[in-house]
Amino acid sequence: MSNDSRRAMMSGIGVNVLAPLAIFYGARACGADQWLALTLGTIPPLLRTGWTVATRRRVDGLALFALSVIVVSVAVSFLTGSPRFLLAKDGWLTGLAGLWILATLARTPFYFQAARSMTRGETHERIERSWVDSPAFQRKMRIATVIWGVGLIADSGVRILLAYTLPIDHVPLISGLQYVALILVLEASSLAVVRSGQRVQG
Repeated sequence: MSNDSRRAMMSGIGVNVLAPLAIFYGARACGADQWLALTLGTIPPLLRTGWTVATRRRVDGLALFALSVIVVSVAVSFLTGSPRFLLAKDGWLTGLAGLWILATLARTPFYFQAARSMTRGETHERIERSWVDSPAFQRKMRIATVIWGVGLIADSGVRILLAYTLPIDHVPLISGLQYVALILVLEASSLAVVRSGQRVQG
């Protein structure tokens, strides 16, 4: 894993897991009800997604989608007063993100896009050359993309089930740990595929 990829992963865990957990349990300790604590916990990912859309100066489809799901989930939860619906939004996000990732197989696979955007210099050039020159590398990028897409879809079902069955105060912590485990497993599996057999051509 490159330094850029590692930094991006740690940033994602910090904003999407650690910050919402700290806000949720901090708010609960201060006496806030479950719905309010969960709603406050959506602020860090919401701000980060909005910042991503604004600073890239173009509409990123996945970022815009994530922003829309968070806003709609909070709005519907406000109307229904259901904290479980708000918890389930993470499952809808990961599931639809998995479908979007699989849809990229028709053109430029997600994993290649991610590798290209998170690398610089010689590594970036080597990845670009390998995509053009190596059918084996292209196949590995597609397999890694399938791993992420299928993994996220499977994860979404588990998240929705937990959101509606476990005690509400337990779900954020379990969901956060699940997020970290999921990212580590998917990235390790993808790297194993990419590094197997023939290396990226230099």
